[in-house]
Amino acid sequence: MTESIRVLHVDDEPNFAEMAGEFLEREDARLDVVTATSAEEGYALLDKHDVDCVVCDFDMPERTGIEFLEDVREEYPDLPFILFTGKGSEEVASEAISAGATDYLQKEGGTDQYTILANRVLNYVDTAKAKSQRKRQLDAIEAAEEGISILNENGEFAYVNEAYADLYGYEPEEMLGEHWQLLYPEEEVPRVREEILPAVETNGGWSGRTTGLRADGATFVEDHTLATTDEGELVCTVRDLTDSKERGKALAALHDAATDLESANDEAAVYDILVDAAEGILDFDLVAVDVYQDEALVQRAMSLALDTEGYWEVTPIEDDTFATRAYKRQETIVVDDLREPEITPADPEYRSALTTPIADIGTFQAVSREENAFDETDRELAELLVGHAREALTRLETERRLRERTEELERQNHRLEEFATIVSHDMRAPLNVAEGRLELARTDCDSEHLDDVGDALDRMDTLIEDTLTLAREGQMVTERESVDVTDVVDRCWERVATPDADLSVEDEFAVRGDPDRLQQVFENLFRNAVEHGSTDTADGVSVRVGELADGFYVADDGPGVPENEREDVFERGYTTSEDGTGFGLAIVNEIASAHGWDVAVTDSEDGGARFEITGVGPAGGG
Repeated sequence: MTESIRVLHVDDEPNFAEMAGEFLEREDARLDVVTATSAEEGYALLDKHDVDCVVCDFDMPERTGIEFLEDVREEYPDLPFILFTGKGSEEVASEAISAGATDYLQKEGGTDQYTILANRVLNYVDTAKAKSQRKRQLDAIEAAEEGISILNENGEFAYVNEAYADLYGYEPEEMLGEHWQLLYPEEEVPRVREEILPAVETNGGWSGRTTGLRADGATFVEDHTLATTDEGELVCTVRDLTDSKERGKALAALHDAATDLESANDEAAVYDILVDAAEGILDFDLVAVDVYQDEALVQRAMSLALDTEGYWEVTPIEDDTFATRAYKRQETIVVDDLREPEITPADPEYRSALTTPIADIGTFQAVSREENAFDETDRELAELLVGHAREALTRLETERRLRERTEELERQNHRLEEFATIVSHDMRAPLNVAEGRLELARTDCDSEHLDDVGDALDRMDTLIEDTLTLAREGQMVTERESVDVTDVVDRCWERVATPDADLSVEDEFAVRGDPDRLQQVFENLFRNAVEHGSTDTADGVSVRVGELADGFYVADDGPGVPENEREDVFERGYTTSEDGTGFGLAIVNEIASAHGWDVAVTDSEDGGARFEITGVGPAGGG
């Protein structure tokens, strides 16, 4: 039930668009990528789908990415739009930002660029949703019965809602830019200046009664709440004491709750802040938070304890309750009279209820002893508050997974390093002793068995060296750089090739990876081709290296690998040679895995073996 984020990727190269979409979806399961090969097709998909972000190339044949951006901005002014292009220049970047692009990202080699792109997509979508939520918050404030205003640091009105202006007999536009003294009788101004405002500065807020002055000169007693914001603004909430509802603290409390949720360091703190804020903002009789776990909604926080212990403690998801309905439907449910629906509340004392899902995490519930206790403003504010809690919980889950992934990689690399140390020291030391004793034995006697012992020790040395290489190459790659494949191939071929072998590099290209390990890949593949790929003719083996859409290949014209053995060749110890250790291709597989790549063997065009390294991604593109 994870919320999906739909991305429209427009690029006139269909293969690149599809490949980039696959990489983005691999980066985060929430991402759902749809592709288009032209601006016209992209605009049609915008009308057809609910798109959360657009990623677009710049240089396209019919309409450029900038022209498409301008069309999008006319209809979707707030939709995140990232220009993702291989044509990089300050002029293009400036033109993109001027046209309203959210960001400009130049294509590079390797797969790291998709991690960056995915992160930016997620960040910009989250920001857009946050802006939408803030707009809903302002809409809720605008619709609220309380009068709410915001004063700038000079004491002038920067925002006034309709209710606030109506309370004093003005239009909102008339009050903007006016000083707060406009709304107080002359004798009340010194109290506000000398008592109330200093208290706000010291404590961050103030609540009490003041005397208000209407436009027609009439005065009235008002319930007044003041709170400061991080930007130095002053939020003023005013309610005429004749008003039957006490909702004057909603904006300040919601702001404070959002700030607290942003800094919460664990789930329990999020639930506690959510419950406390709901009580303060919405004045509900009872508030509870249930979390989905093991096919049930399990209570994690409640505004009351003791006599209500166990209320909504565990609710199997198959049960028909307002909580399970809201969770399954992913929609808010408001019940004005709990005696009318077929579902009976756990406590008959409560008459009305509001339940809203916290995405796929759980539910937020509030109940009241009064009928019709929850109006549209209550619903809006509850959903906004729950939205802040959901963002906090999502942040904590993302941080947890990142920590676990990082710790696991560190443990894996540490284990491999420890193993490599053991192989390098503890196993090589007795081997060195054996080799020394063998030399002494040769000086003392002449036996045909000593040569066999020497061959066995040489093989043991080779096995130890290959095992050491395998362990170290299996460590995850944490740093990558652009590597020119042609240069690496030439160096490797000089070390491996025999006089009757020839090499052909079909393409010039680069990949992002660890240069030393990439060199090991080519050396092992070349050595495998030379040692196992020789034909029965007088000519030696021919090897070709070329680029793939998402990687590269090494092919030869030798006898190839039988289809039923192609998965086995990458296993440690697999070899068809009496002198081989069976580690060469296993090391290739380990290096590929350490990069996050895939390796497979198939038939080459010449009938030999073709090793394909995929998942590498392009080093650049247009």
